[in-house]
Amino acid sequence: MHFTFKTSSWINVAREEATIKKQQFRNDLSLLCKKREILVKIRKMKKEMKEIQKRLIDQIFQEIANASTTQRNLIVLLCKLESEDITLHVMSLKAQAALEKTQTWVKKIASSAHVMRRSFAILAHDVHITLNTSNQKMIIKRLIKNNMRLHKDLEMLRIAWLKKIVKNEKTHSSLIVEIAIESMMNRLLDVNMLNSYQECLCKLFEKNSCITQCYKCFDFDHITRFCKNEECCFKCADKHHIKKCVVLMNKRWCMNCNDSHELWRHSCFKWKLQIKQSEEIF
Repeated sequence: MHFTFKTSSWINVAREEATIKKQQFRNDLSLLCKKREILVKIRKMKKEMKEIQKRLIDQIFQEIANASTTQRNLIVLLCKLESEDITLHVMSLKAQAALEKTQTWVKKIASSAHVMRRSFAILAHDVHITLNTSNQKMIIKRLIKNNMRLHKDLEMLRIAWLKKIVKNEKTHSSLIVEIAIESMMNRLLDVNMLNSYQECLCKLFEKNSCITQCYKCFDFDHITRFCKNEECCFKCADKHHIKKCVVLMNKRWCMNCNDSHELWRHSCFKWKLQIKQSEEIF
């Protein structure tokens, strides 16, 4: 019995190492570019949408440049997305912070335009449910005041409960807190957060752990607003609106798992698979 061993020369080993390093550099570069990206959202107003569709990238850039010469020097790249929103790639993270703070240049693009600031989400556990998240400004101000000694430059963008709170069921729940600065998020993960002088354990919140289902095609991992598929009936899985459906109760069908139930049922095999995947991430 003969054994053959695959031998590689030093040149091949060096080439393999070079390709690995090159790929790692590309990944690091794409991550850095993503960090230095600014997303400008435009509300879906007919007049403004038509104007933006007509305008070229050069024209939009020139309008931003007219607002300030310093801001013009910070921008490297400008892109128009399919959604008619705009992304800007800037020179550095400092430049990104400067542009996000001023925001006077945004109104030169459109009157309804606003910057969607990049946020870093954490999950604060054991927060009392008396915290009313509907009044965002007041609660964020209170939380920042409570944490002033621990976290001096804390900047919160948004807060939300992880799950819908049902009255008289529990007194404490988990709160999603979106932070503006990455270094501050890391500090909260290390030191934790205070709410009314009570310590709340902070963990990293992975947004992909949330299950999203489209209510147009009833597929997963996207929402109705960005759905490009055909409309689907959740009773029979046919290509028509629910109001036009004439299928009987015993003839309902799910195209996700090929079983006889409605598309929205949580007993669906595909839904259970999504839950399992989210639990692995979270």
